[in-house]
Amino acid sequence: MRCCLSLLALLAVGGLHGQEKSTSFSDLNGRSHTPLSQADKKATVLFFLLPDCPVSNAYGPEIKRIAADYEAKKVGAFVVHADPDVTIEAAKKHVKDYGYACPVLLDPTHILVKATGVKMAPEVAVIGPDRKVLYRGRIDDLYVDYGKRRPAPTQRDLRDALDAILQGKAVAAATTKVIGCHLPDPKK
Repeated sequence: MRCCLSLLALLAVGGLHGQEKSTSFSDLNGRSHTPLSQADKKATVLFFLLPDCPVSNAYGPEIKRIAADYEAKKVGAFVVHADPDVTIEAAKKHVKDYGYACPVLLDPTHILVKATGVKMAPEVAVIGPDRKVLYRGRIDDLYVDYGKRRPAPTQRDLRDALDAILQGKAVAAATTKVIGCHLPDPKK
């Protein structure tokens, strides 16, 4: 099952203003999750990836580190495949190849994409317990431009945003520019 949503749920998500009903997604193992409504978490990170995007795949180790480093701090993490052509089998292979331990969700109709405003992979959205998008953008500045990569990042935007949120502070840069691959449009 790709995701448990109807047209009414799509209309309800709209803009993450806290009024929508909890939208439930099944992960690759069939467990149900509400990534836009994690009241027991201080924040939830949605990592939007494409399995055929080299920039997304280059971030595999850092995504695993971030998910592990912040789990004990009550930060949830989900990998979201937003390519409508990605099958459950292809997503499972991607998980195996990159070793993701957090739940992986398929978003072929772009419910989560629309709710968070992401456009690229790898782009992240950090959702607060009040269902507001607190940060949207890059993981870090490892990529300077397309095809141009630093030896190591000089800014760790996602970690900085999470640290600010956990300290009860506003995120200094609530949005950052992402270098990566454009998310394909959902099928009509």
